[in-house]
Amino acid sequence: MLEPVQRTATKMIRGLEYLSYEDRLRELGLLCLEKRRLWGDLIAACQYLKGAYRKDGEGLFTRVCSDRTRGSGCKLKEGRFR
Repeated sequence: MLEPVQRTATKMIRGLEYLSYEDRLRELGLLCLEKRRLWGDLIAACQYLKGAYRKDGEGLFTRVCSDRTRGSGCKLKEGRFR
């Protein structure tokens, strides 16, 4: 619902009218709304793992630490959520 509004608003800027939507966003240093939502989800997941949402999402993810994985020794395991 907001994406068409953002498309129209970026077309109103002089000099950017004839560029594609992606090029207009790049010129303005903006992300499309889908990428901003994903970015927000990643921030929320990191805050959850650091303990910011203890009551709301208890058991949503658990850390599984193992020496059998490459990179970080800790991975996320999906829990049950009701």
